[in-house]
Amino acid sequence: MKYILLLLFFISCSSAPGRRTDKLSILQGITNSKEVEFNILAKKGRILKFELRSAEGDIIAPDDTKVIERDDAEYSIHKIVFIRDQKKEFNLYAFENGQVVDQRLVGKGQLDPSHLRLIVASCMSDNFSKHFNIWNVLASKNPEYLLLIGDNVYADVSPTGKPHSTTPQILWDRYTDVRLTFPLYFMEKLIPVHALWDDHDYGMSNGNSTYPHKVASREIFDAFYAQSLSDDDWVKGFGVGGLLSLGDFNLYFLDARTFRSQHSSGKHLGSEQENWLTTKLKEEVTPSFIIKGDQFFGGYHQYESFEGNHPQDFVNFVSNLRSLQAPFIFLSGDRHMSEIMQFPRSMFGMPSFEITSSPLHSKTYGGTPDKNPWRVVQENESVNFTLIDNVAKDDHWFLEVESIGDSGQTHYKRELAVFIKDLQNNLNEARKRRHGKRRYRRSRRR
Repeated sequence: MKYILLLLFFISCSSAPGRRTDKLSILQGITNSKEVEFNILAKKGRILKFELRSAEGDIIAPDDTKVIERDDAEYSIHKIVFIRDQKKEFNLYAFENGQVVDQRLVGKGQLDPSHLRLIVASCMSDNFSKHFNIWNVLASKNPEYLLLIGDNVYADVSPTGKPHSTTPQILWDRYTDVRLTFPLYFMEKLIPVHALWDDHDYGMSNGNSTYPHKVASREIFDAFYAQSLSDDDWVKGFGVGGLLSLGDFNLYFLDARTFRSQHSSGKHLGSEQENWLTTKLKEEVTPSFIIKGDQFFGGYHQYESFEGNHPQDFVNFVSNLRSLQAPFIFLSGDRHMSEIMQFPRSMFGMPSFEITSSPLHSKTYGGTPDKNPWRVVQENESVNFTLIDNVAKDDHWFLEVESIGDSGQTHYKRELAVFIKDLQNNLNEARKRRHGKRRYRRSRRR
């Protein structure tokens, strides 16, 4: 009897949540003053039509559409972009055979260029559905943008929690599993989302440039997120990375898997991607987030990090950043705990921090915290996400950082500030350049 009860316990812990079929799986992606992009997962063969409708009676057809399918897959992806008035309330309508089959309220995104309300999350396993209420807590905080910065899909783990090797078909199926189970994709009010991967959604635990399916994996990642059709305020970088400009803030997403050397003496981000980052940071001296899946600073622990995996390359990386004028903060995930690190002014010539947010719903390990020399505060016992309220004002970049759990409890809350001389003048100049910049849009597909 003891062994039967133990077996039942493990089965209950590893059972996958049921797929939802009552609504479409809808993701709102890049959202700015001009464009809003969506990604809809639906059974293959369904002929769907989409519109935006406002309370004032506006009816807007898509500016661009695309359908992505695989011969070996049951579900297909519909990608659509609309041009609309950001200040108006819109609903996204989905029609099939002339009937409404789904309707969602569209998130407006960032409205004040000097303020940005972000939520940062990573490590979300579909084997931990007992913590799915954290999505409702997250939505209640009304973020203008949600950043999913890695391990958004545990593609190298089965729906019952068993590790397995990946193929492109398995990657597509596991991405589909997540899209049909996570509450994020079925909310009445959509949240603008921008995503980045780490090793588990890349498809190889502790993966690097040797992963044989890295090209197919990137294509599948691009298919499942809504950040490939919009060409306003989003500049593609290397791999799945790029630069997202949100008002007075720049978000640099770095692909830390595709180009990562398997050797400790090699490169972590690849030479071209690192040069792209430093070149972009030289062009703009506005508040910037530098984002990747696992930690930047981590030479003190045994887990993956830039500093720990490629120590000499990290020394060079820090040296290159030291010469820049742009104020920046690092964002990371992966560690199955959340923390804030603060670095002395002498390291970069100005105050800077690394904010790690993990896990949203996955394992937590607890125990005695390791001795991080830069740590300000940490949460390692509970699932959580990180809310960051940003304000660019006068010559300061103010951040209110809060770690929040699945019952809405606050694990910690800190107010941070980065000072840079002439920040307001820099912001004014950046706004003039962006306002006057002509955008060369590709031909739209009808």
